[in-house]
Amino acid sequence: MAERTLRADASASITRILAAARTVFADEDGTGTLNRIAKEARVGIATVYRHFPTREVLARAVYDNLITAEVAPLISEFARSDTPRDVLLDMCENLLDVLDQQRGLVLSLTNLAQITAELLTRDLDTIADAVTRAQRAGNLRPDLTATDIPNLLAMVISGLQGTNLDRTTRRRYLSLLLDGLNPTHAQQLPQ
Repeated sequence: MAERTLRADASASITRILAAARTVFADEDGTGTLNRIAKEARVGIATVYRHFPTREVLARAVYDNLITAEVAPLISEFARSDTPRDVLLDMCENLLDVLDQQRGLVLSLTNLAQITAELLTRDLDTIADAVTRAQRAGNLRPDLTATDIPNLLAMVISGLQGTNLDRTTRRRYLSLLLDGLNPTHAQQLPQ
């Protein structure tokens, strides 16, 4: 019985730590300390280190939660959509909005593009089905693979994140970049 309580307490601590870290990362320019996060979460610093041994590990966990909450629903929409380019545009824009609000988080991650691609790859089966369906409908170029999507999104996000463009201009550039998915006039991709 005590073990179950400990697990519930640990889970509650982790939830509070992640929420506090998201708040601190949003408020800071990358200098928010783990001590401040512990204080904000109302846990001891040892509890933070027990679950997240480094700032990078904690930042990645926060980013993972953001991807799950903000992007995963759009991946499901991508799988159902007849206009995959529009959904990908919304996905990129949504994630860029989140990252703009979480500048301290971005500064705490060593390789944003690689982490983004890894996290998006978790939904590769859903992405693969969507790509195949969109290709059959003629809405995506035929030589695109499911693994191209997470990598493409990661590169686009990394390239445009932190550029301080207004929303309209950023959407214009995202749209331009995603035009490479259009099957019309596409040239064969290198192997």
